[in-house]
Amino acid sequence: MANTFAPFGFRSFGDMDGAAPTMGLTRRYLASSDTNSYFTGDVVCLSTGANTAPLGFISLPSSGVNTTQPILGVFAGCKFFSPTVGRTVWSSFFTASVGSSSPCDAYVIEDPNQLFTVQCTTGAVVGTSAIGLNFGFTSSDTVAPQKSGNTATGISNIALVSTTATLGASLPFRLVDTTSNYFPPGTNGADGTTAGAIVVVSLNNSLRRSLLGTGST
Repeated sequence: MANTFAPFGFRSFGDMDGAAPTMGLTRRYLASSDTNSYFTGDVVCLSTGANTAPLGFISLPSSGVNTTQPILGVFAGCKFFSPTVGRTVWSSFFTASVGSSSPCDAYVIEDPNQLFTVQCTTGAVVGTSAIGLNFGFTSSDTVAPQKSGNTATGISNIALVSTTATLGASLPFRLVDTTSNYFPPGTNGADGTTAGAIVVVSLNNSLRRSLLGTGST
């Protein structure tokens, strides 16, 4: 059955040693004046100072396709003081420039052994022959960086790029498996013979992991 393109960002799937994804999240700072929006499943990095965020705060990568800046991990929600409601708010997403007088706490999945599921773009078929290759990511509306998500669910709209073929070692994710080995037949994304498959990936070019070879796609 052909896959329906409905990206959801990077979703925690498990651990490389087979354990359940029960590891803790890392608390990072997110500038309340940041003009970017962040959604659960978005890829984040540490600011270099050239971005809108202060040094040491999370930011969006300057490029989601061929990033030479190591990624930090995957955004998994935040908390911040909302001047609108007058209290601390826990949220699965952060809207640009909330106006809080203090930095926001952002929670990031950084474990280098963490596995994620993510949907591929529809430009090409990504199947078992691509296992071991490295991939970039993109937003369904803008290429770099991601700019929007679903404000009703807080879920990201980014997907894995299926047609990139340069700078293999610096690409942020490595294909580990296809979900045809896990999902029941007929589940959206389980068809590895058509474009838009959902696959399993690990971190490649991240702050906690050395680059794993030069595989690329």
